[in-house]
Amino acid sequence: MINDLLLGAAAVAGERVRLDVLQQVVGLPPNDFMDALDELVRAGALVVTAGEAWFADESVRREAEARLPLTARADLHRRTAEAVDAPAEVQRHWSAAVAVTPDPRERARLQLNLARAAVRAGDLQAAHAAVRAAVMTARTSQDLDLLADAAVTLEPIGQSTWDGDIHQWCSEALAAPRLSAQRKVRLRARQAQAAIYLGRWSEASTASSEALRQAESIQDDDLLVEALTARQLATSGPDDVDELTTAARRMIELGTSTGRAEIELRGRLWRVDALWYVGDLAAVAAETGRLASCAGRVSGPHGRWHVLLTRASLALARAEFEDAEALHADALTGFREIDHPAAHGAEVAFQMLLGHHRGHTEDLLSPAAWQFGTDVRWDLSARLARAFVLVDAGRFDEAAAAYERCGHPESWQPMRAAELLMDAAAARVAAALGRVDDVRLFRARLEPRRGRYVVGGAGATNFLGPVELVLGACAAALGEWEAATADLQKAGALCRSIGAPGFAVEAACLLAEAYEQSGDLAQARALAAETLPLAKTLGMTPWVERLSKPTSPLSQREREVAGLVAKGLSNREIAAALVISERTAQNHVQHILTKLGFANRAQVAAWVSKG
Repeated sequence: MINDLLLGAAAVAGERVRLDVLQQVVGLPPNDFMDALDELVRAGALVVTAGEAWFADESVRREAEARLPLTARADLHRRTAEAVDAPAEVQRHWSAAVAVTPDPRERARLQLNLARAAVRAGDLQAAHAAVRAAVMTARTSQDLDLLADAAVTLEPIGQSTWDGDIHQWCSEALAAPRLSAQRKVRLRARQAQAAIYLGRWSEASTASSEALRQAESIQDDDLLVEALTARQLATSGPDDVDELTTAARRMIELGTSTGRAEIELRGRLWRVDALWYVGDLAAVAAETGRLASCAGRVSGPHGRWHVLLTRASLALARAEFEDAEALHADALTGFREIDHPAAHGAEVAFQMLLGHHRGHTEDLLSPAAWQFGTDVRWDLSARLARAFVLVDAGRFDEAAAAYERCGHPESWQPMRAAELLMDAAAARVAAALGRVDDVRLFRARLEPRRGRYVVGGAGATNFLGPVELVLGACAAALGEWEAATADLQKAGALCRSIGAPGFAVEAACLLAEAYEQSGDLAQARALAAETLPLAKTLGMTPWVERLSKPTSPLSQREREVAGLVAKGLSNREIAAALVISERTAQNHVQHILTKLGFANRAQVAAWVSKG
């Protein structure tokens, strides 16, 4: 009997099985296990070496597995799944257990285990399919407990079908009567997480706050983890740094006290988010070491992804461009292997930030790079980011068209974690395109965020320097030279103090251009000459070109308008050509006349022809 059990367990395990795993599956004391194993080896059924056992003949293994009753086979697969540690092997055994389990409700419970294992193994498609099957069984059998457990099995990932299903399942389960307080908290927290990714900000804020309040009253560590996770997603903006820091501390303490590295990992990621907002790059570097320690104790690819992504973002902020590219490529390799939906967006965002300082590739300038499938939630971000890239490349007509497709800024509803990044990028685009009304709007939004750094929170990083850098660009676009000079000087000092030399070059270049446009050509030339060597050393080609160009009192946009004036276009025709309002075109022309000291458009045309 014991030998049959051991032979069956070895057959279910597959081609090879570790002896410690096999002993755990059969549940025998060490001596009894070794005696039974010795008999099978002497009989020629098994071979044992180097701590592993396998069948001498594969056909014998298949026959031994086939002789097992379905219930026994399912039970052995379940036990093996609980004993092995390789994510792919765990998934395989849960899948096999599901396949041979005849009872629908028992099979559904196994499918939830399969889904969790598939997530750890990076097989998101299998995870989603397994939970959907369990939900169907729960609905058919009216098993409300099963439905509630299925609804919280998966976490939102930023993919609309996946996140929408989670939200719907939680809603169904919460509508059921006689739910325990624990299940309500878990469902409400998971629903709030899904609501955030679905753009239901008000619902997410209310639900996450309520979930956290209830979790704290119940005093259950697992519930507190769920509720803190939901609350972190709902409060991950630039104005939430204190709450985010507190949540990070609590999560780290929960992870260390329970010995669960995956919980500590989350808390450390949240701490990194808070540190990005305050621009403490040295602390981000120190925290990344602790992050790596956690990731090494977490199965699956996600921990390593977060470590590599954080290191790549840090290298990019420090203008260590080659290191940043290598780290990011390594991170993407892992996520592409599991076909994670975040991979494409992460690649495009990184290339946008790298190109901002090093120069954009034609691939990134192409519309094809900004296609994110059928998930329309990312359309606004993609259009705005593409406009940002096109402005960098001096392709203002295309940038204006992309910006127009974003709609009016007051209608935008970005995730809380993305609002600062979107406002900053949009301000730079509007400033370059001469959209003065929009510049004033974004400037008003950014003004209260002085002292913060432009990042996408909730793990996205996407560092774009201090808020003062954007405010300086806004002031320059509005012709407020004193304010522009003060903000850009402050931005440069901040960048130097935190060790972000690429952004220090950018601030100095914008400051030199502000001096130039305000008529202080000597100051502009001196600052450009002082900054140029560092820009060259860092390989910041676009900024080298801007710092090296002949001094002119006109901005890049004004030079473009002057060229159209020279062609004889009216203000209305200039507005149509540049996709701006006629009033904005008129303002540009007036600024050109004032800066050049001219009285009429004919003088502008003559100046351009001499150019």
